[in-house]
Amino acid sequence: MPASDPLLETSKSSASGPASSQLRPPNAESRSGTTVGAGVITTGSVVLAVAVLYFGRDIFVPFALALLLSFALAPPVLWLRRLRLPKVAAIAITVSLAFGLIGGIGFIVAGQLVQLAGNLPAYQDTIKTKLQTLRTDAPGGGVVAQVTETIKDLSQELSEPKPAGSSGTVPGTLTQPKARAPIPVTIEQGAAQPIQIIQTVLGPIIAPLATAGLVIVFVVFILIEREDLRDRFLKLVGADDLQTSSEAINDAAARVSRYLLMQLVVNLTYGVPLGLGLYLIGVPNPFLWGLLAALLRFVPYLGPFLAALFPVALAFAVDPGWSMLGWTIALFLVLELISNNVVEPWLYGTSTGLSSLAIIMAAIFWTSLWGPVGLFLSTPLTVCLVVIGRYVPQLEFLGVLLGSEPVLAPEQRFYQRLLSGNAEEAVEIAENYVDEKSALAFYDEVALPALRLAEVDRRRTTSDKDFRLIVAEGTMAVVREVAEHVRERRPTVATDAADSTEAAAQSEIAEPVEAPDPVLCVAGRTELDEAAAAMLAQILVDDAGVQSRVLPASAISLDALGRLDLTSVKVVCLSYFHPKPEVYVRYVCRRLKRRSPKLKIVAGLWGRTSVKADDLEDVARALAADAVAPSIEEVRRNVLAWRQSPSGL
Repeated sequence: MPASDPLLETSKSSASGPASSQLRPPNAESRSGTTVGAGVITTGSVVLAVAVLYFGRDIFVPFALALLLSFALAPPVLWLRRLRLPKVAAIAITVSLAFGLIGGIGFIVAGQLVQLAGNLPAYQDTIKTKLQTLRTDAPGGGVVAQVTETIKDLSQELSEPKPAGSSGTVPGTLTQPKARAPIPVTIEQGAAQPIQIIQTVLGPIIAPLATAGLVIVFVVFILIEREDLRDRFLKLVGADDLQTSSEAINDAAARVSRYLLMQLVVNLTYGVPLGLGLYLIGVPNPFLWGLLAALLRFVPYLGPFLAALFPVALAFAVDPGWSMLGWTIALFLVLELISNNVVEPWLYGTSTGLSSLAIIMAAIFWTSLWGPVGLFLSTPLTVCLVVIGRYVPQLEFLGVLLGSEPVLAPEQRFYQRLLSGNAEEAVEIAENYVDEKSALAFYDEVALPALRLAEVDRRRTTSDKDFRLIVAEGTMAVVREVAEHVRERRPTVATDAADSTEAAAQSEIAEPVEAPDPVLCVAGRTELDEAAAAMLAQILVDDAGVQSRVLPASAISLDALGRLDLTSVKVVCLSYFHPKPEVYVRYVCRRLKRRSPKLKIVAGLWGRTSVKADDLEDVARALAADAVAPSIEEVRRNVLAWRQSPSGL
């Protein structure tokens, strides 16, 4: 066969002429302008929303806190409603218990802190003694002491006033008398007004209390008007598609509720052992630090550090030795390792759907927007944004940037690694897929679709063939590695079969030679076809136990097809990615049938995935082949059926 594709040459020549401008869709420019306009509108809407959230934080922060608490309190309210309690009574009981629990915890923490503050002066001597020990006994301590004394002497020298005789004037010269420094005059007012005292003393207390009261009011009204608020939100964002809007709301509520529940369980499994451990070590107020650790771990990243800071500092101040400090640090390290590597992966799973980078970005964004409260709310709010991005097309970029689900299909990821020449990552993707499923599943579900994408790109950019060679060579390398990986997993495979597989994957024969194997896997036209033929050969040998060998496309060219040695060959498997290979397949099948009428020919039409199973026989009859197959599994099934026939292979 000629090396060039007449169909592609015709399309290429027609596209290169003056008429190529007519191939452009008439509304392409209008669609491009519409896309740009939609992007500008979306960007402007996001910027406006961020500005509104920042300048309206006095209202939005309490509302966000109330919304988060309503997610946590909705299940108890529903449970009380099932007990035939009135709605208002169920909400009142739930809110009273929740905020009573929060107030009780705050009262206990405040009492413990007051007790700790009263005991701090007793630890002063221990701290001084330890610091003195560190300065003298630590390596280089003498040097540190000398540097400290030198800096202290220089500071005193610079701060002391100069003597009277050291004014720096030359003897015998006249000096002007110094001007007297002005005397500062202060005007003392009478006693402070009561309003000023209230503002100074009660001001810092009133603001948090007002925020707490606003949160309570929001929680109560959100729980009372829960159904009505949901209906209004559905009317606002998706009245035309209630199914999608309802699914989005349920998804967001389920993710946030599960996150809060799992975070509470994780924090309790961290705080309770911490309190018990600190009690056994002897750190004062151990249960206070366990409780604070459980609460602070709701704050991502910064919370665990703050939870460990105070107990470690207290262990340093209380114990004259170093054992309490060492045991405390070891306790935190062990609990962190267990919580991060065992408890959280086990309990969380896919509860939030956020990537690790998204959690960090969300923490920075919401903290800069709303301060410490934003850091606490960062994960739940970002979960809601990701859910919105999944269901609102204009905000799909949020789900892509922040979500944890893969944004590329396995075949796209595999093809991208091959395009970039990163064969190592391509092999890793292949081996992971083989371990999860099988080599046959990897070839049919990942490798063949990836090569199909390469064929589409080949026909789109016919002038550049370098990427095609890169993809084909990378795929051949992956086939060799998959064959080795399969043999390692199944050590009982015969050595001869393994050697045959390796020879089939590495074969790049330019001229036909003696073919002792009963099955020939022949590339139809391109290197991509040869890569698919190598996959097929590896499956036939390792999975079906049928000896097979790979031949390149040059073996069935116009000159070489008549000299192809078919001795002992029972089956020829042709490999084509071209979307319309009928002319080529029919020509090769007829030539081979003339030379060996009993030869079985199966055509792997990898680019014809739309062919229905019922139409395969009709397509095979039209192509003068014994069978056609859109997948390696179908080829394998035909070869096994022919081997079990009376004539065998």
